[in-house]
Amino acid sequence: MSFIVFIFAIELFSIKMKNKHIRLITFFALTFILVLQGIWLYNTYQLLDGEFKKNISNLFIISVENASMSQIENPIINFPGRKLEGFRVQNDHYVNNRVLQDWIYKEGRFPPISLENLDRLFNDEYKKSYKNLNYSFSITDSLGKQTDSFSHGQKNLNERFAYRETIQLRNIAPEYITLVIASPYKIIFGKMLLMLIGSVIVVLFVVYSLIWQIMIINRQDTIAKIREDFTHSMIHDLKNPISSIISGINSLKSGKLDDKPQVKAGYYSIMTKEGERMLRLINKVLELVNLDNAHAVVSKTAVNLSELLSELTKAYETNAAKPVHFHMELHGVENIYADRHYIYEVFDNLIDNAVKYSKENEDADISIASIQKENETQLSFKDLGIGIAEKDQKKIFQKFERSMAVIKNQKKISGFGLGLNFVYQVIKAHGGTIKINSRPGSYSEFIIHLPTGDCGLDPQ
Repeated sequence: MSFIVFIFAIELFSIKMKNKHIRLITFFALTFILVLQGIWLYNTYQLLDGEFKKNISNLFIISVENASMSQIENPIINFPGRKLEGFRVQNDHYVNNRVLQDWIYKEGRFPPISLENLDRLFNDEYKKSYKNLNYSFSITDSLGKQTDSFSHGQKNLNERFAYRETIQLRNIAPEYITLVIASPYKIIFGKMLLMLIGSVIVVLFVVYSLIWQIMIINRQDTIAKIREDFTHSMIHDLKNPISSIISGINSLKSGKLDDKPQVKAGYYSIMTKEGERMLRLINKVLELVNLDNAHAVVSKTAVNLSELLSELTKAYETNAAKPVHFHMELHGVENIYADRHYIYEVFDNLIDNAVKYSKENEDADISIASIQKENETQLSFKDLGIGIAEKDQKKIFQKFERSMAVIKNQKKISGFGLGLNFVYQVIKAHGGTIKINSRPGSYSEFIIHLPTGDCGLDPQ
């Protein structure tokens, strides 16, 4: 729980920081959390490891003592009325066992401790607390020479990761008995399994939360930058027509053009066009907002396709900045079912893009085709311009997105990245779809599918 609180605190704090500090703070926060988690797991492992070794050590000594007692058939008969020197109830098992083994050694009439018997006794003891273990016993003399051994389970134990416990068997002519347990760490990690799984889940959650946080903050920064660029572009695009209108008003107001009716009419025409240009720009932004919020009312009627395209193409053939050549193949399609105002703006956007993004020093060449299908009309607008890269095609219909080929273009084509998003929103509001096929440096083709009649229409 403390980790989660820590994460939320970091998130709230980092949101207020500048972007260049966010990654650094996030890195240190993640490192700190991982270090804390690692220390917690390490301390838990140390605690379980110490507990395991302590328990095994006690079980081992008790088993050795019981094995020593089993060497004597009947202790009361063998030393009746005699007090075993050094044997005390208050002594630990280790001390008492050495005393008992010294007595057995002095008597010289009892067999040596049996490792098979020790195995049976130890096996009965440890199974009360643990599952199966692979272990071995060995007896060595004071010179380190092995005199006896016994393996339980795995015969050749890998002692690299083994736990070893050695105790002195007796004081007289010392012998030592050693217990080797193979890979006790499996038992320890087995007890920590749920804890490890929980830790992994917590760490993954923390990493995901931090990455998600960075993505959100980066997205917010991107949106803020886009808004800033949009504001600058909008101001720039509005500044020019406003300047032209103010300049025209001042010229007309001065009276210098009163005796020049043709020049005066030209000023009025320029002012009118600049005003209409501003109005179109503002209306497009407002319409896009309404479409995005599903507030726009799309009134679909039968629209004569040939007349609509003729109106558009004549405007571009007359007023475009460069020569434009249109190629029409309508294949008998007379009408489309759409909102005339919105669909006019859609076609105008597509044609305007085709002209703007045509190859430099070449005429704009645009092919418009239509096909009537069973429940829909397919329309295509194809140009032979600079094209759009595949990675940009996936996001070209998103708001404020523009192709890198456009951004890097030396002509520095102006725009907000709203046109194709507007096109997408209008087609979507009509219950249709739009897709793009393009090859950089070769062509771009936008294919629209509009429902026929009431089929598949959005009820907006």
